[in-house]
Amino acid sequence: MRELRRRERLTIQIALITVVAVAGCVTAALLWLSRDLPSMARLEMIEPSLKTRVLAADSTVIREFYKQDRILLTIDEIPEPVQRTFLAVEDRRFYSHFGIDFARIVSAALKDIRHWEIREGASTITMQLATDLFFTKEQSWTRKIKEALLALRIERTYSKDEILEMYLNQIYFGGGGYGIEAASKRFFGAPISELGLHQIALLAGLQKNPSGYNPFHHPDRAVKRRDVCLGMMGDFGVITRAQRDSLRTLPLDVDPRETGDGDFAGYFTEHVRQILSEKYGDQTVYRGGLTVYTTLDPHLQKVAEDSMESFLSRLEVERGYTLTRAAYLDSIEAGSSIAPDYIQSGALAIDPRTGHIKAMVGGRSFSETKFNTVLQARRQPGSAFKTFIYICALQNGYSPSDMLLDTPVVIEMPNGEVYKPRNFDKTFHGAVSLRYALDKSINIPAVKLLQKLGGPAVIETARSMGIESRLMPYLSLALGAQEVTLLEMTSSFGVLAAEGIRAEPMAILKIIDRHGTVLEEFRERRREVLSQQVAYVATEMLRTVIDDGTGSLARTWGLRIPCAGKTGTTDDYADGWFIGYSPELVVGVWTGFSGEMRTMGNNMVGARVALPLWTSIMMAAHPGNSGPDFTRPDGITEAMVCAESGLLATPYCRQVRREVFIEGNDPRRECDLHRVSAYDLRDPDRDFREIDREASGERRPPE
Repeated sequence: MRELRRRERLTIQIALITVVAVAGCVTAALLWLSRDLPSMARLEMIEPSLKTRVLAADSTVIREFYKQDRILLTIDEIPEPVQRTFLAVEDRRFYSHFGIDFARIVSAALKDIRHWEIREGASTITMQLATDLFFTKEQSWTRKIKEALLALRIERTYSKDEILEMYLNQIYFGGGGYGIEAASKRFFGAPISELGLHQIALLAGLQKNPSGYNPFHHPDRAVKRRDVCLGMMGDFGVITRAQRDSLRTLPLDVDPRETGDGDFAGYFTEHVRQILSEKYGDQTVYRGGLTVYTTLDPHLQKVAEDSMESFLSRLEVERGYTLTRAAYLDSIEAGSSIAPDYIQSGALAIDPRTGHIKAMVGGRSFSETKFNTVLQARRQPGSAFKTFIYICALQNGYSPSDMLLDTPVVIEMPNGEVYKPRNFDKTFHGAVSLRYALDKSINIPAVKLLQKLGGPAVIETARSMGIESRLMPYLSLALGAQEVTLLEMTSSFGVLAAEGIRAEPMAILKIIDRHGTVLEEFRERRREVLSQQVAYVATEMLRTVIDDGTGSLARTWGLRIPCAGKTGTTDDYADGWFIGYSPELVVGVWTGFSGEMRTMGNNMVGARVALPLWTSIMMAAHPGNSGPDFTRPDGITEAMVCAESGLLATPYCRQVRREVFIEGNDPRRECDLHRVSAYDLRDPDRDFREIDREASGERRPPE
C-alpha cells in the first residue's frame, strides 16, 4: 500500500514537472517567436501605403505614383452589404472572437494533419490583416503562430470596426490595386458605393487568388468564384436564396476599358516626381499619399501633344525618312527591338507673368523614350540666340534704326585661324538697320554687333534673362553655336513678355500630406532684369519677325493675336527653333533628332519644323484668336525715320517707317542721304502727311 502511494506521488510529480516543462517550453517558444513582432507603439501608428496624386491646375488628376494603388475609406463610407459580404466569405465569427477562431483552427488542423500539409487556412480577418501589414504570404507553422500572436495584440489595440476598416482598405485585389475602393474602380469603373451585389461578391472572392480569378484574364473562373461567394452570402443572410439564384444569372459586368495613366503629360509629371523625390524621398512619393497641385493646363497640354504627333507624322511622310515612329511601332509589334531614333520635338508653354509651366512635351512618347528634350537636350539655338545680342545693344544705347554694314568680313582669331562668317542666303545686303537685320536673321551684322559689344556683356545679358548653360565669349556666339536648353530659351523670352521681369519657371503650387496638412507652398520668384523700355523696344523689333520676317507664316496660317518671336536654325539643318510670346504666354518649340546631331534635310529651317507647332499652341491658348496688346511704358518715343540711313526722315526720303525709341536714344539728325529732287521742287507742298501715307502702304507716283 505504501509502495502504491509512493508510486502515485511519483507519477503526479512527473506529470507536474512535465506540465511545467511543456509550459516553460511553450512560453519560451512564444517569447522567442514574439521577439521580432511589431511593438505596441508601431501598432498604434499603422498607416497603409497611399498613392501620391498629381493634380493639374483645374484639380483633375493627371498622374498617380504608387507601389500600392489604394484609396482610403472610413468604415462609415463602406456600404453595409460590402462589410457583411466580406464577413460571410472570410470570417463569420469576426465580432465574437478575440482575434483567433479556435473552432476554425481545430477544423483546419484536422484536415491539414490528415493530408500532412497545410490544405485549409483558419486565419481570421485580424490574422489576415496582421500578415498583410507585417508578414509575407509564406505558408508555415511558425508564420501562423506569429500571425496569431500579432492578431491578439491588434485586437487589444483597435476596435472591431477599426480592424475591419483597415482590412477592407488593405487587402490586395491584383493589378497593383489595394483596398476595395481602388479595386472597385479598377474592375468596374465605379466607386464601391455604386456596385451591385453580384459585383460585390466578385470582389469578395478575388482576394483568395487575385491572379487566378482576375475577371479580365480568366472570366470563367471569376464567374465560378463569384457564384461560390453568392452562396456564402446566402448562408450568412446577406441575400435571400431567390436573390442568390437571380444574381448567379448575371454577367460579371466588369469595365473592359484600359486601366493605367497612359502617356498623357508623362514628361511633365516625371519632372514633378523628380522634384518630390529630391525633397521627400521615393518612400514618401510612392507610399506617402501626397496630393500635389501643379500649374499644368490640361487642355493646352493635350493640344501640344496631339499637334506635335500630327505634325511630325506628316513631316516624316513628306520627307521620306527611313525610320519613322510608325515604322518603330510596327517593329515592336513584330517583336524587334530597334531604338526609337525617329524625329523628335519639344514644346514648352509658360505664363511669363508667374513662371507657371502650362504645358511641357518632352518628346512624342514618354513610354518609348524618357529623354526630356525640354529639360535635358542641350542644343545649338541658331539665330534665336541673336535676340540676346540685340537686347544687349539696346541696353548700351543702340536703337532699332541704327545701321550696321552687312558686308564681307574676315576676322583673324587668336589661334591664327581666320573666321569668315556667312549669311544664310550667301548674299550681302549692305547697310541694314538693327531691326531689319534681326527681322531677316542676317548673320554678319550680328557678328559685328557682338564684336562691338563684347562677348562678356552679351553673356551677362543672357545670364540675367535665364540662360544657365555654359557660354564662352566666342564670335560664334552670334550664330547660336553654343548649346542651351529649350527651358532656358523659353523662360528667357518670357522676360520680354513680362515687361522686363523674370519669373522663375515653376511646376508645383502646393503639396499636401495624407492628413490634409500643407507641407509646402511654392511662391513665385520674380525680379526685374531689364528695364520696361528695353523689353518693349525688343518686343517691337521681334513683332516684325512674325509680321514681316522669318516667322510670317504664322500670320498666313491665321494667327491674329499680338505676338513676337524669333526663329533659329543650325548648320546642316540639324535643329529648328521658334520661341515666341504674347503678353499672356511664352512658347518655345525645338525640332530635330535626339542624341547625335544629324540633318533633318535640305531647307528644314525653324519656320518649317518648329513654327507650325508653335502656332497651334498659341492659337489654342487664345480662344477667339484674340488677346491683349503689349503695354507701352513711359519713356518711349516715336519718330519717322529713313529706312536707308536710320536718321530722321525728310520729305525727300523714298523709304520711311515709323520707329520706336527709348527716350534719349532717338535720332537727332535728319537724313543726309537724300537731297531735293526735281519732283520735290515741282511739288513744294509735299510734307510728312505723305510720308505717313507711304509708311502705311500708300505709294507715291513715279517720277
